[in-house]
Amino acid sequence: MNEFTHMRKITSVDQLNTTQLEQLRLSGIAYDGQDLPPAERVSPHEESELESVLYSCELWDVTIDGSVVFEAWLYQVDSGSIFKAGTTEMIAEIIQCGLECEDEDIELKIGLAMVQSNLLPTVDSEYERFSNALKALQ
Repeated sequence: MNEFTHMRKITSVDQLNTTQLEQLRLSGIAYDGQDLPPAERVSPHEESELESVLYSCELWDVTIDGSVVFEAWLYQVDSGSIFKAGTTEMIAEIIQCGLECEDEDIELKIGLAMVQSNLLPTVDSEYERFSNALKALQ
């Protein structure tokens, strides 16, 4: 079974290991193009127009058949970055709730997990494809 598990709300860099700190930095660059230190990503910027990427940020494990294969950062309600577990290799992004991935096999695995975990909106253009694939596996 593919699913998103072990959700953590991230409110401080103290919650993160070295690899996750780098994942956070890379997620920020992917989101807004700015290379900011992780500590600047965890709190709202009160004196700036830039809103922290980690405003409402969650870090999830993505499991495939019970093993953690990916780590997913979900932020800003409709965005995210997905990395191979324990690495800084970004393999997919979530843009305006939709999954973007160049590898079709990985995209299907993550898409199935998103549907299984109710993280892909039913109005998304790929929802039906992933939902049907999930039903075929059950």
